[in-house]
Amino acid sequence: MDKIAVVTGASRGFGRGIAYILATEANYKVYATARNLGALEKLKEEVSSNAGEGELIPYHLDQEDDEAVVEFVNKVTSSENKIDLLVNSAYQGLIAMSPHFGKPFWERPISVFDGHMNVGVRSSYVMSKLMAPAMIKEKNGLIIQISSYGGFVYFCDVGYGVSHAAMDRLSFDMATELRDYNVKAITLHPGAGQTEITAFPNGESPNYVGRAVLALGDQADEKFLTKANGKTLFTADLSIKFGFKEDGDSNGSLNEARLEASRPFKEMMLKTPSHYDMEAPLPNYTDTNNEGFADLFPGAKNNRN
Repeated sequence: MDKIAVVTGASRGFGRGIAYILATEANYKVYATARNLGALEKLKEEVSSNAGEGELIPYHLDQEDDEAVVEFVNKVTSSENKIDLLVNSAYQGLIAMSPHFGKPFWERPISVFDGHMNVGVRSSYVMSKLMAPAMIKEKNGLIIQISSYGGFVYFCDVGYGVSHAAMDRLSFDMATELRDYNVKAITLHPGAGQTEITAFPNGESPNYVGRAVLALGDQADEKFLTKANGKTLFTADLSIKFGFKEDGDSNGSLNEARLEASRPFKEMMLKTPSHYDMEAPLPNYTDTNNEGFADLFPGAKNNRN
């Protein structure tokens, strides 16, 4: 157990899977934060029952409370010689937007936009800003933002797209300033998920996304990480390169299907963004912003943990 990680939003969803995989499959010491301490304690029990040598340390944290975040970072950095990995996975946007499917932005409460931005973009910036000095001191560290294809295509809500485009850019700009200190920042795009909140058919599980993070933290060499620094990567691409699979995907066919499904999004990434392209048509927002589409977010309503 020689690597230290901090994972935010670890009580559920992708954050939970990331924390679990790092602790059980790579023997990390993981500081796992969330508002739901009970869920974190349950996760700790699951990690402890595993035969590995990793450790999960639950930490109750409201990332909208800057003083609490400063206190948390001070505790971690004063007790650990180095921080190898920070994964910013906390996000409240899905819960904020879910009661308002079918409505345009001007009919939604302002709080929906804040839900996307505050615990998501702002919290990732604050945690990274506070953790970076410890990484810079050791000239070692990797910061990963968990984002979404919504960063470059309309999906469900104005705030969703704005927040994820900002997450993608956050890594790029942080990497630019961190480059001389051997600290890297990368954005990871999972596909649609199968979590406590979302129920997309054949969606990516939290453990699958955890293995994508593990690939970057443990398997990727310096040459790959230098090339990926500041960039946005897809979980499906990493699964092919580093050989991990979804649980139960014995022959890798699900990986291949996900890789194929990601191709249109990667093509979008390589083109001039639509908002800079005078010839690009506007999308039909009702394709994803409709009451029927809300059925893919069954766990979001009334879930505030």
